[in-house]
Amino acid sequence: MIVVLMGVCGCGKTSVGQALAEKLSWEFADADLFHPDVNKQKMSAGVPLTDQDRYPWLRKLHTVICSWISEGRSGVLACSALKKSYRQVLATGQVPQDLSHTSNVSQDIPQHLDSAKPDDILFIYLKGSKEVIGSRLESRTGHFMPPGLLDSQFLTLEEPDDSENSTSVDIAQPLMAVVMDIYQTIVELS
Repeated sequence: MIVVLMGVCGCGKTSVGQALAEKLSWEFADADLFHPDVNKQKMSAGVPLTDQDRYPWLRKLHTVICSWISEGRSGVLACSALKKSYRQVLATGQVPQDLSHTSNVSQDIPQHLDSAKPDDILFIYLKGSKEVIGSRLESRTGHFMPPGLLDSQFLTLEEPDDSENSTSVDIAQPLMAVVMDIYQTIVELS
């Protein structure tokens, strides 16, 4: 199983993901580490990323997911995955047709990597209010994402719907309570 912890910046994806992966003895990857330098520079300057900025990055993360699956490993990926189309790219590797012509991303997927099925990936939406997340961002140091981009993240956010293999968890509770809620969901699905 692959779990993608999704949500806006500052919702706790990395902290929850590391703790959850440790509890499950699963792989962990932080999507922020896969951003090209140009994306990090844009965000550091307070410039929101465009779909065209995100699609090559999402395709790279799709290959991570597929590598875990093809090797029979379970993993936790911390990734904003703000839009439904982004989550579809993570799951399928395919950029939406209406945007593929404007993106620098080839639609070709190496044969051995096209192995993710919709049920292989569970999206966990770390849901919280702008106030809670904003206060967390204000106290965070050493991250390229400035608090000023939180509004653009909420504007971009498309909460998962019933058509997606997903659930949400309230992040207003303590970190380990969030981890245990997710852990219980995984146990129930196993």
